[in-house]
Amino acid sequence: MSDLPKQAKKGGPSDKCSSGTGKKEKKSCFTSDCDSHTPIQTQPGQVLPGSVTELARTAKEAAQAGEDVKAVHFYTMAIDLVAKGMPRDANGFASDQDLQAFNKSSQGQLVELLSGRSHVYLKQGDLAAAIEDADTCTRGDPACEKGHLRLAIAYEKAGVSLQQQLEACERGLEGCPGSELLTTRKWRLKKAIAAQPEVANLPAGQAHEQAPWTIEDTKRIADDASDPRRPMGAADLGMAFFAGAHGLSKDIGKAEHYLRLGSEGGDASAQRVLGLLLLELGRPAEAAKELSLAAKAGDDEANTILQQLKAEAEAQEAQMRAKLEEMAEMGDPRALQILEEIRA
Repeated sequence: MSDLPKQAKKGGPSDKCSSGTGKKEKKSCFTSDCDSHTPIQTQPGQVLPGSVTELARTAKEAAQAGEDVKAVHFYTMAIDLVAKGMPRDANGFASDQDLQAFNKSSQGQLVELLSGRSHVYLKQGDLAAAIEDADTCTRGDPACEKGHLRLAIAYEKAGVSLQQQLEACERGLEGCPGSELLTTRKWRLKKAIAAQPEVANLPAGQAHEQAPWTIEDTKRIADDASDPRRPMGAADLGMAFFAGAHGLSKDIGKAEHYLRLGSEGGDASAQRVLGLLLLELGRPAEAAKELSLAAKAGDDEANTILQQLKAEAEAQEAQMRAKLEEMAEMGDPRALQILEEIRA
């Protein structure tokens, strides 16, 4: 809910080199001059995967395991391979036409890789890179709903203006006219823009002269049931209470209250954080419900958490079953009965 940074530059795939330095290079790793694709050995005799499919799989597995630096590294290597030889202008940007052509020739891999890396950048807090990858993803395939949702979420996280978020949603709906998620977000943004005070429509130079946004402004919006911006304000305030940020002391009770307001208003970030809070409170069933709502709204971080919870539950179930079988073999009648009930 604060004044927002300028939009990241609009261009082709990121110039971040797969060397892992994170620094922008004058020479793109998409050109044949880049030697970053030489097989890397981590241990004697162990060579890292080299095909796009193998690199993509390794990147996805790393992202799911929370190994974000590794995930970005392998996503970048895979993107560089897919986009090798892509024409670029004097500023190093690829055209929409070339992005779409390379995406088509890679059977959609380019867009999937950019989408995946955008998600990891978002988790790392590199919002400019997340926005750039999501934007490039949508230019590579204007009909990619997931890409447009990633861009919408990245814009919201970065605090991009409501008008710019709305324009992004409308572009998304041009390519994905049947998207219910983009449509819902579009009308929520329209309502929020309509409710803004006239100062929001002042020229940029004058708008910057206004007083900076404060946590009190966010609380005022979060407490106002008539304000269409309430879900976003409640989400921001709830997360601040949960983390003990922006001058607020950590307060789980208030965090849950405001995050629920945000969740009920359809804010995916509120649903995800509320899910994490409920897990912390030992209420997994409620947590799963909130995380499922966020995942359905396109929040991949919530989906990853759900998959991790599912894997943990399956592992616990397997351990319990093994213990019951061990007890049953020893003649425990109760264990035998439980196993019969499970098999029935």
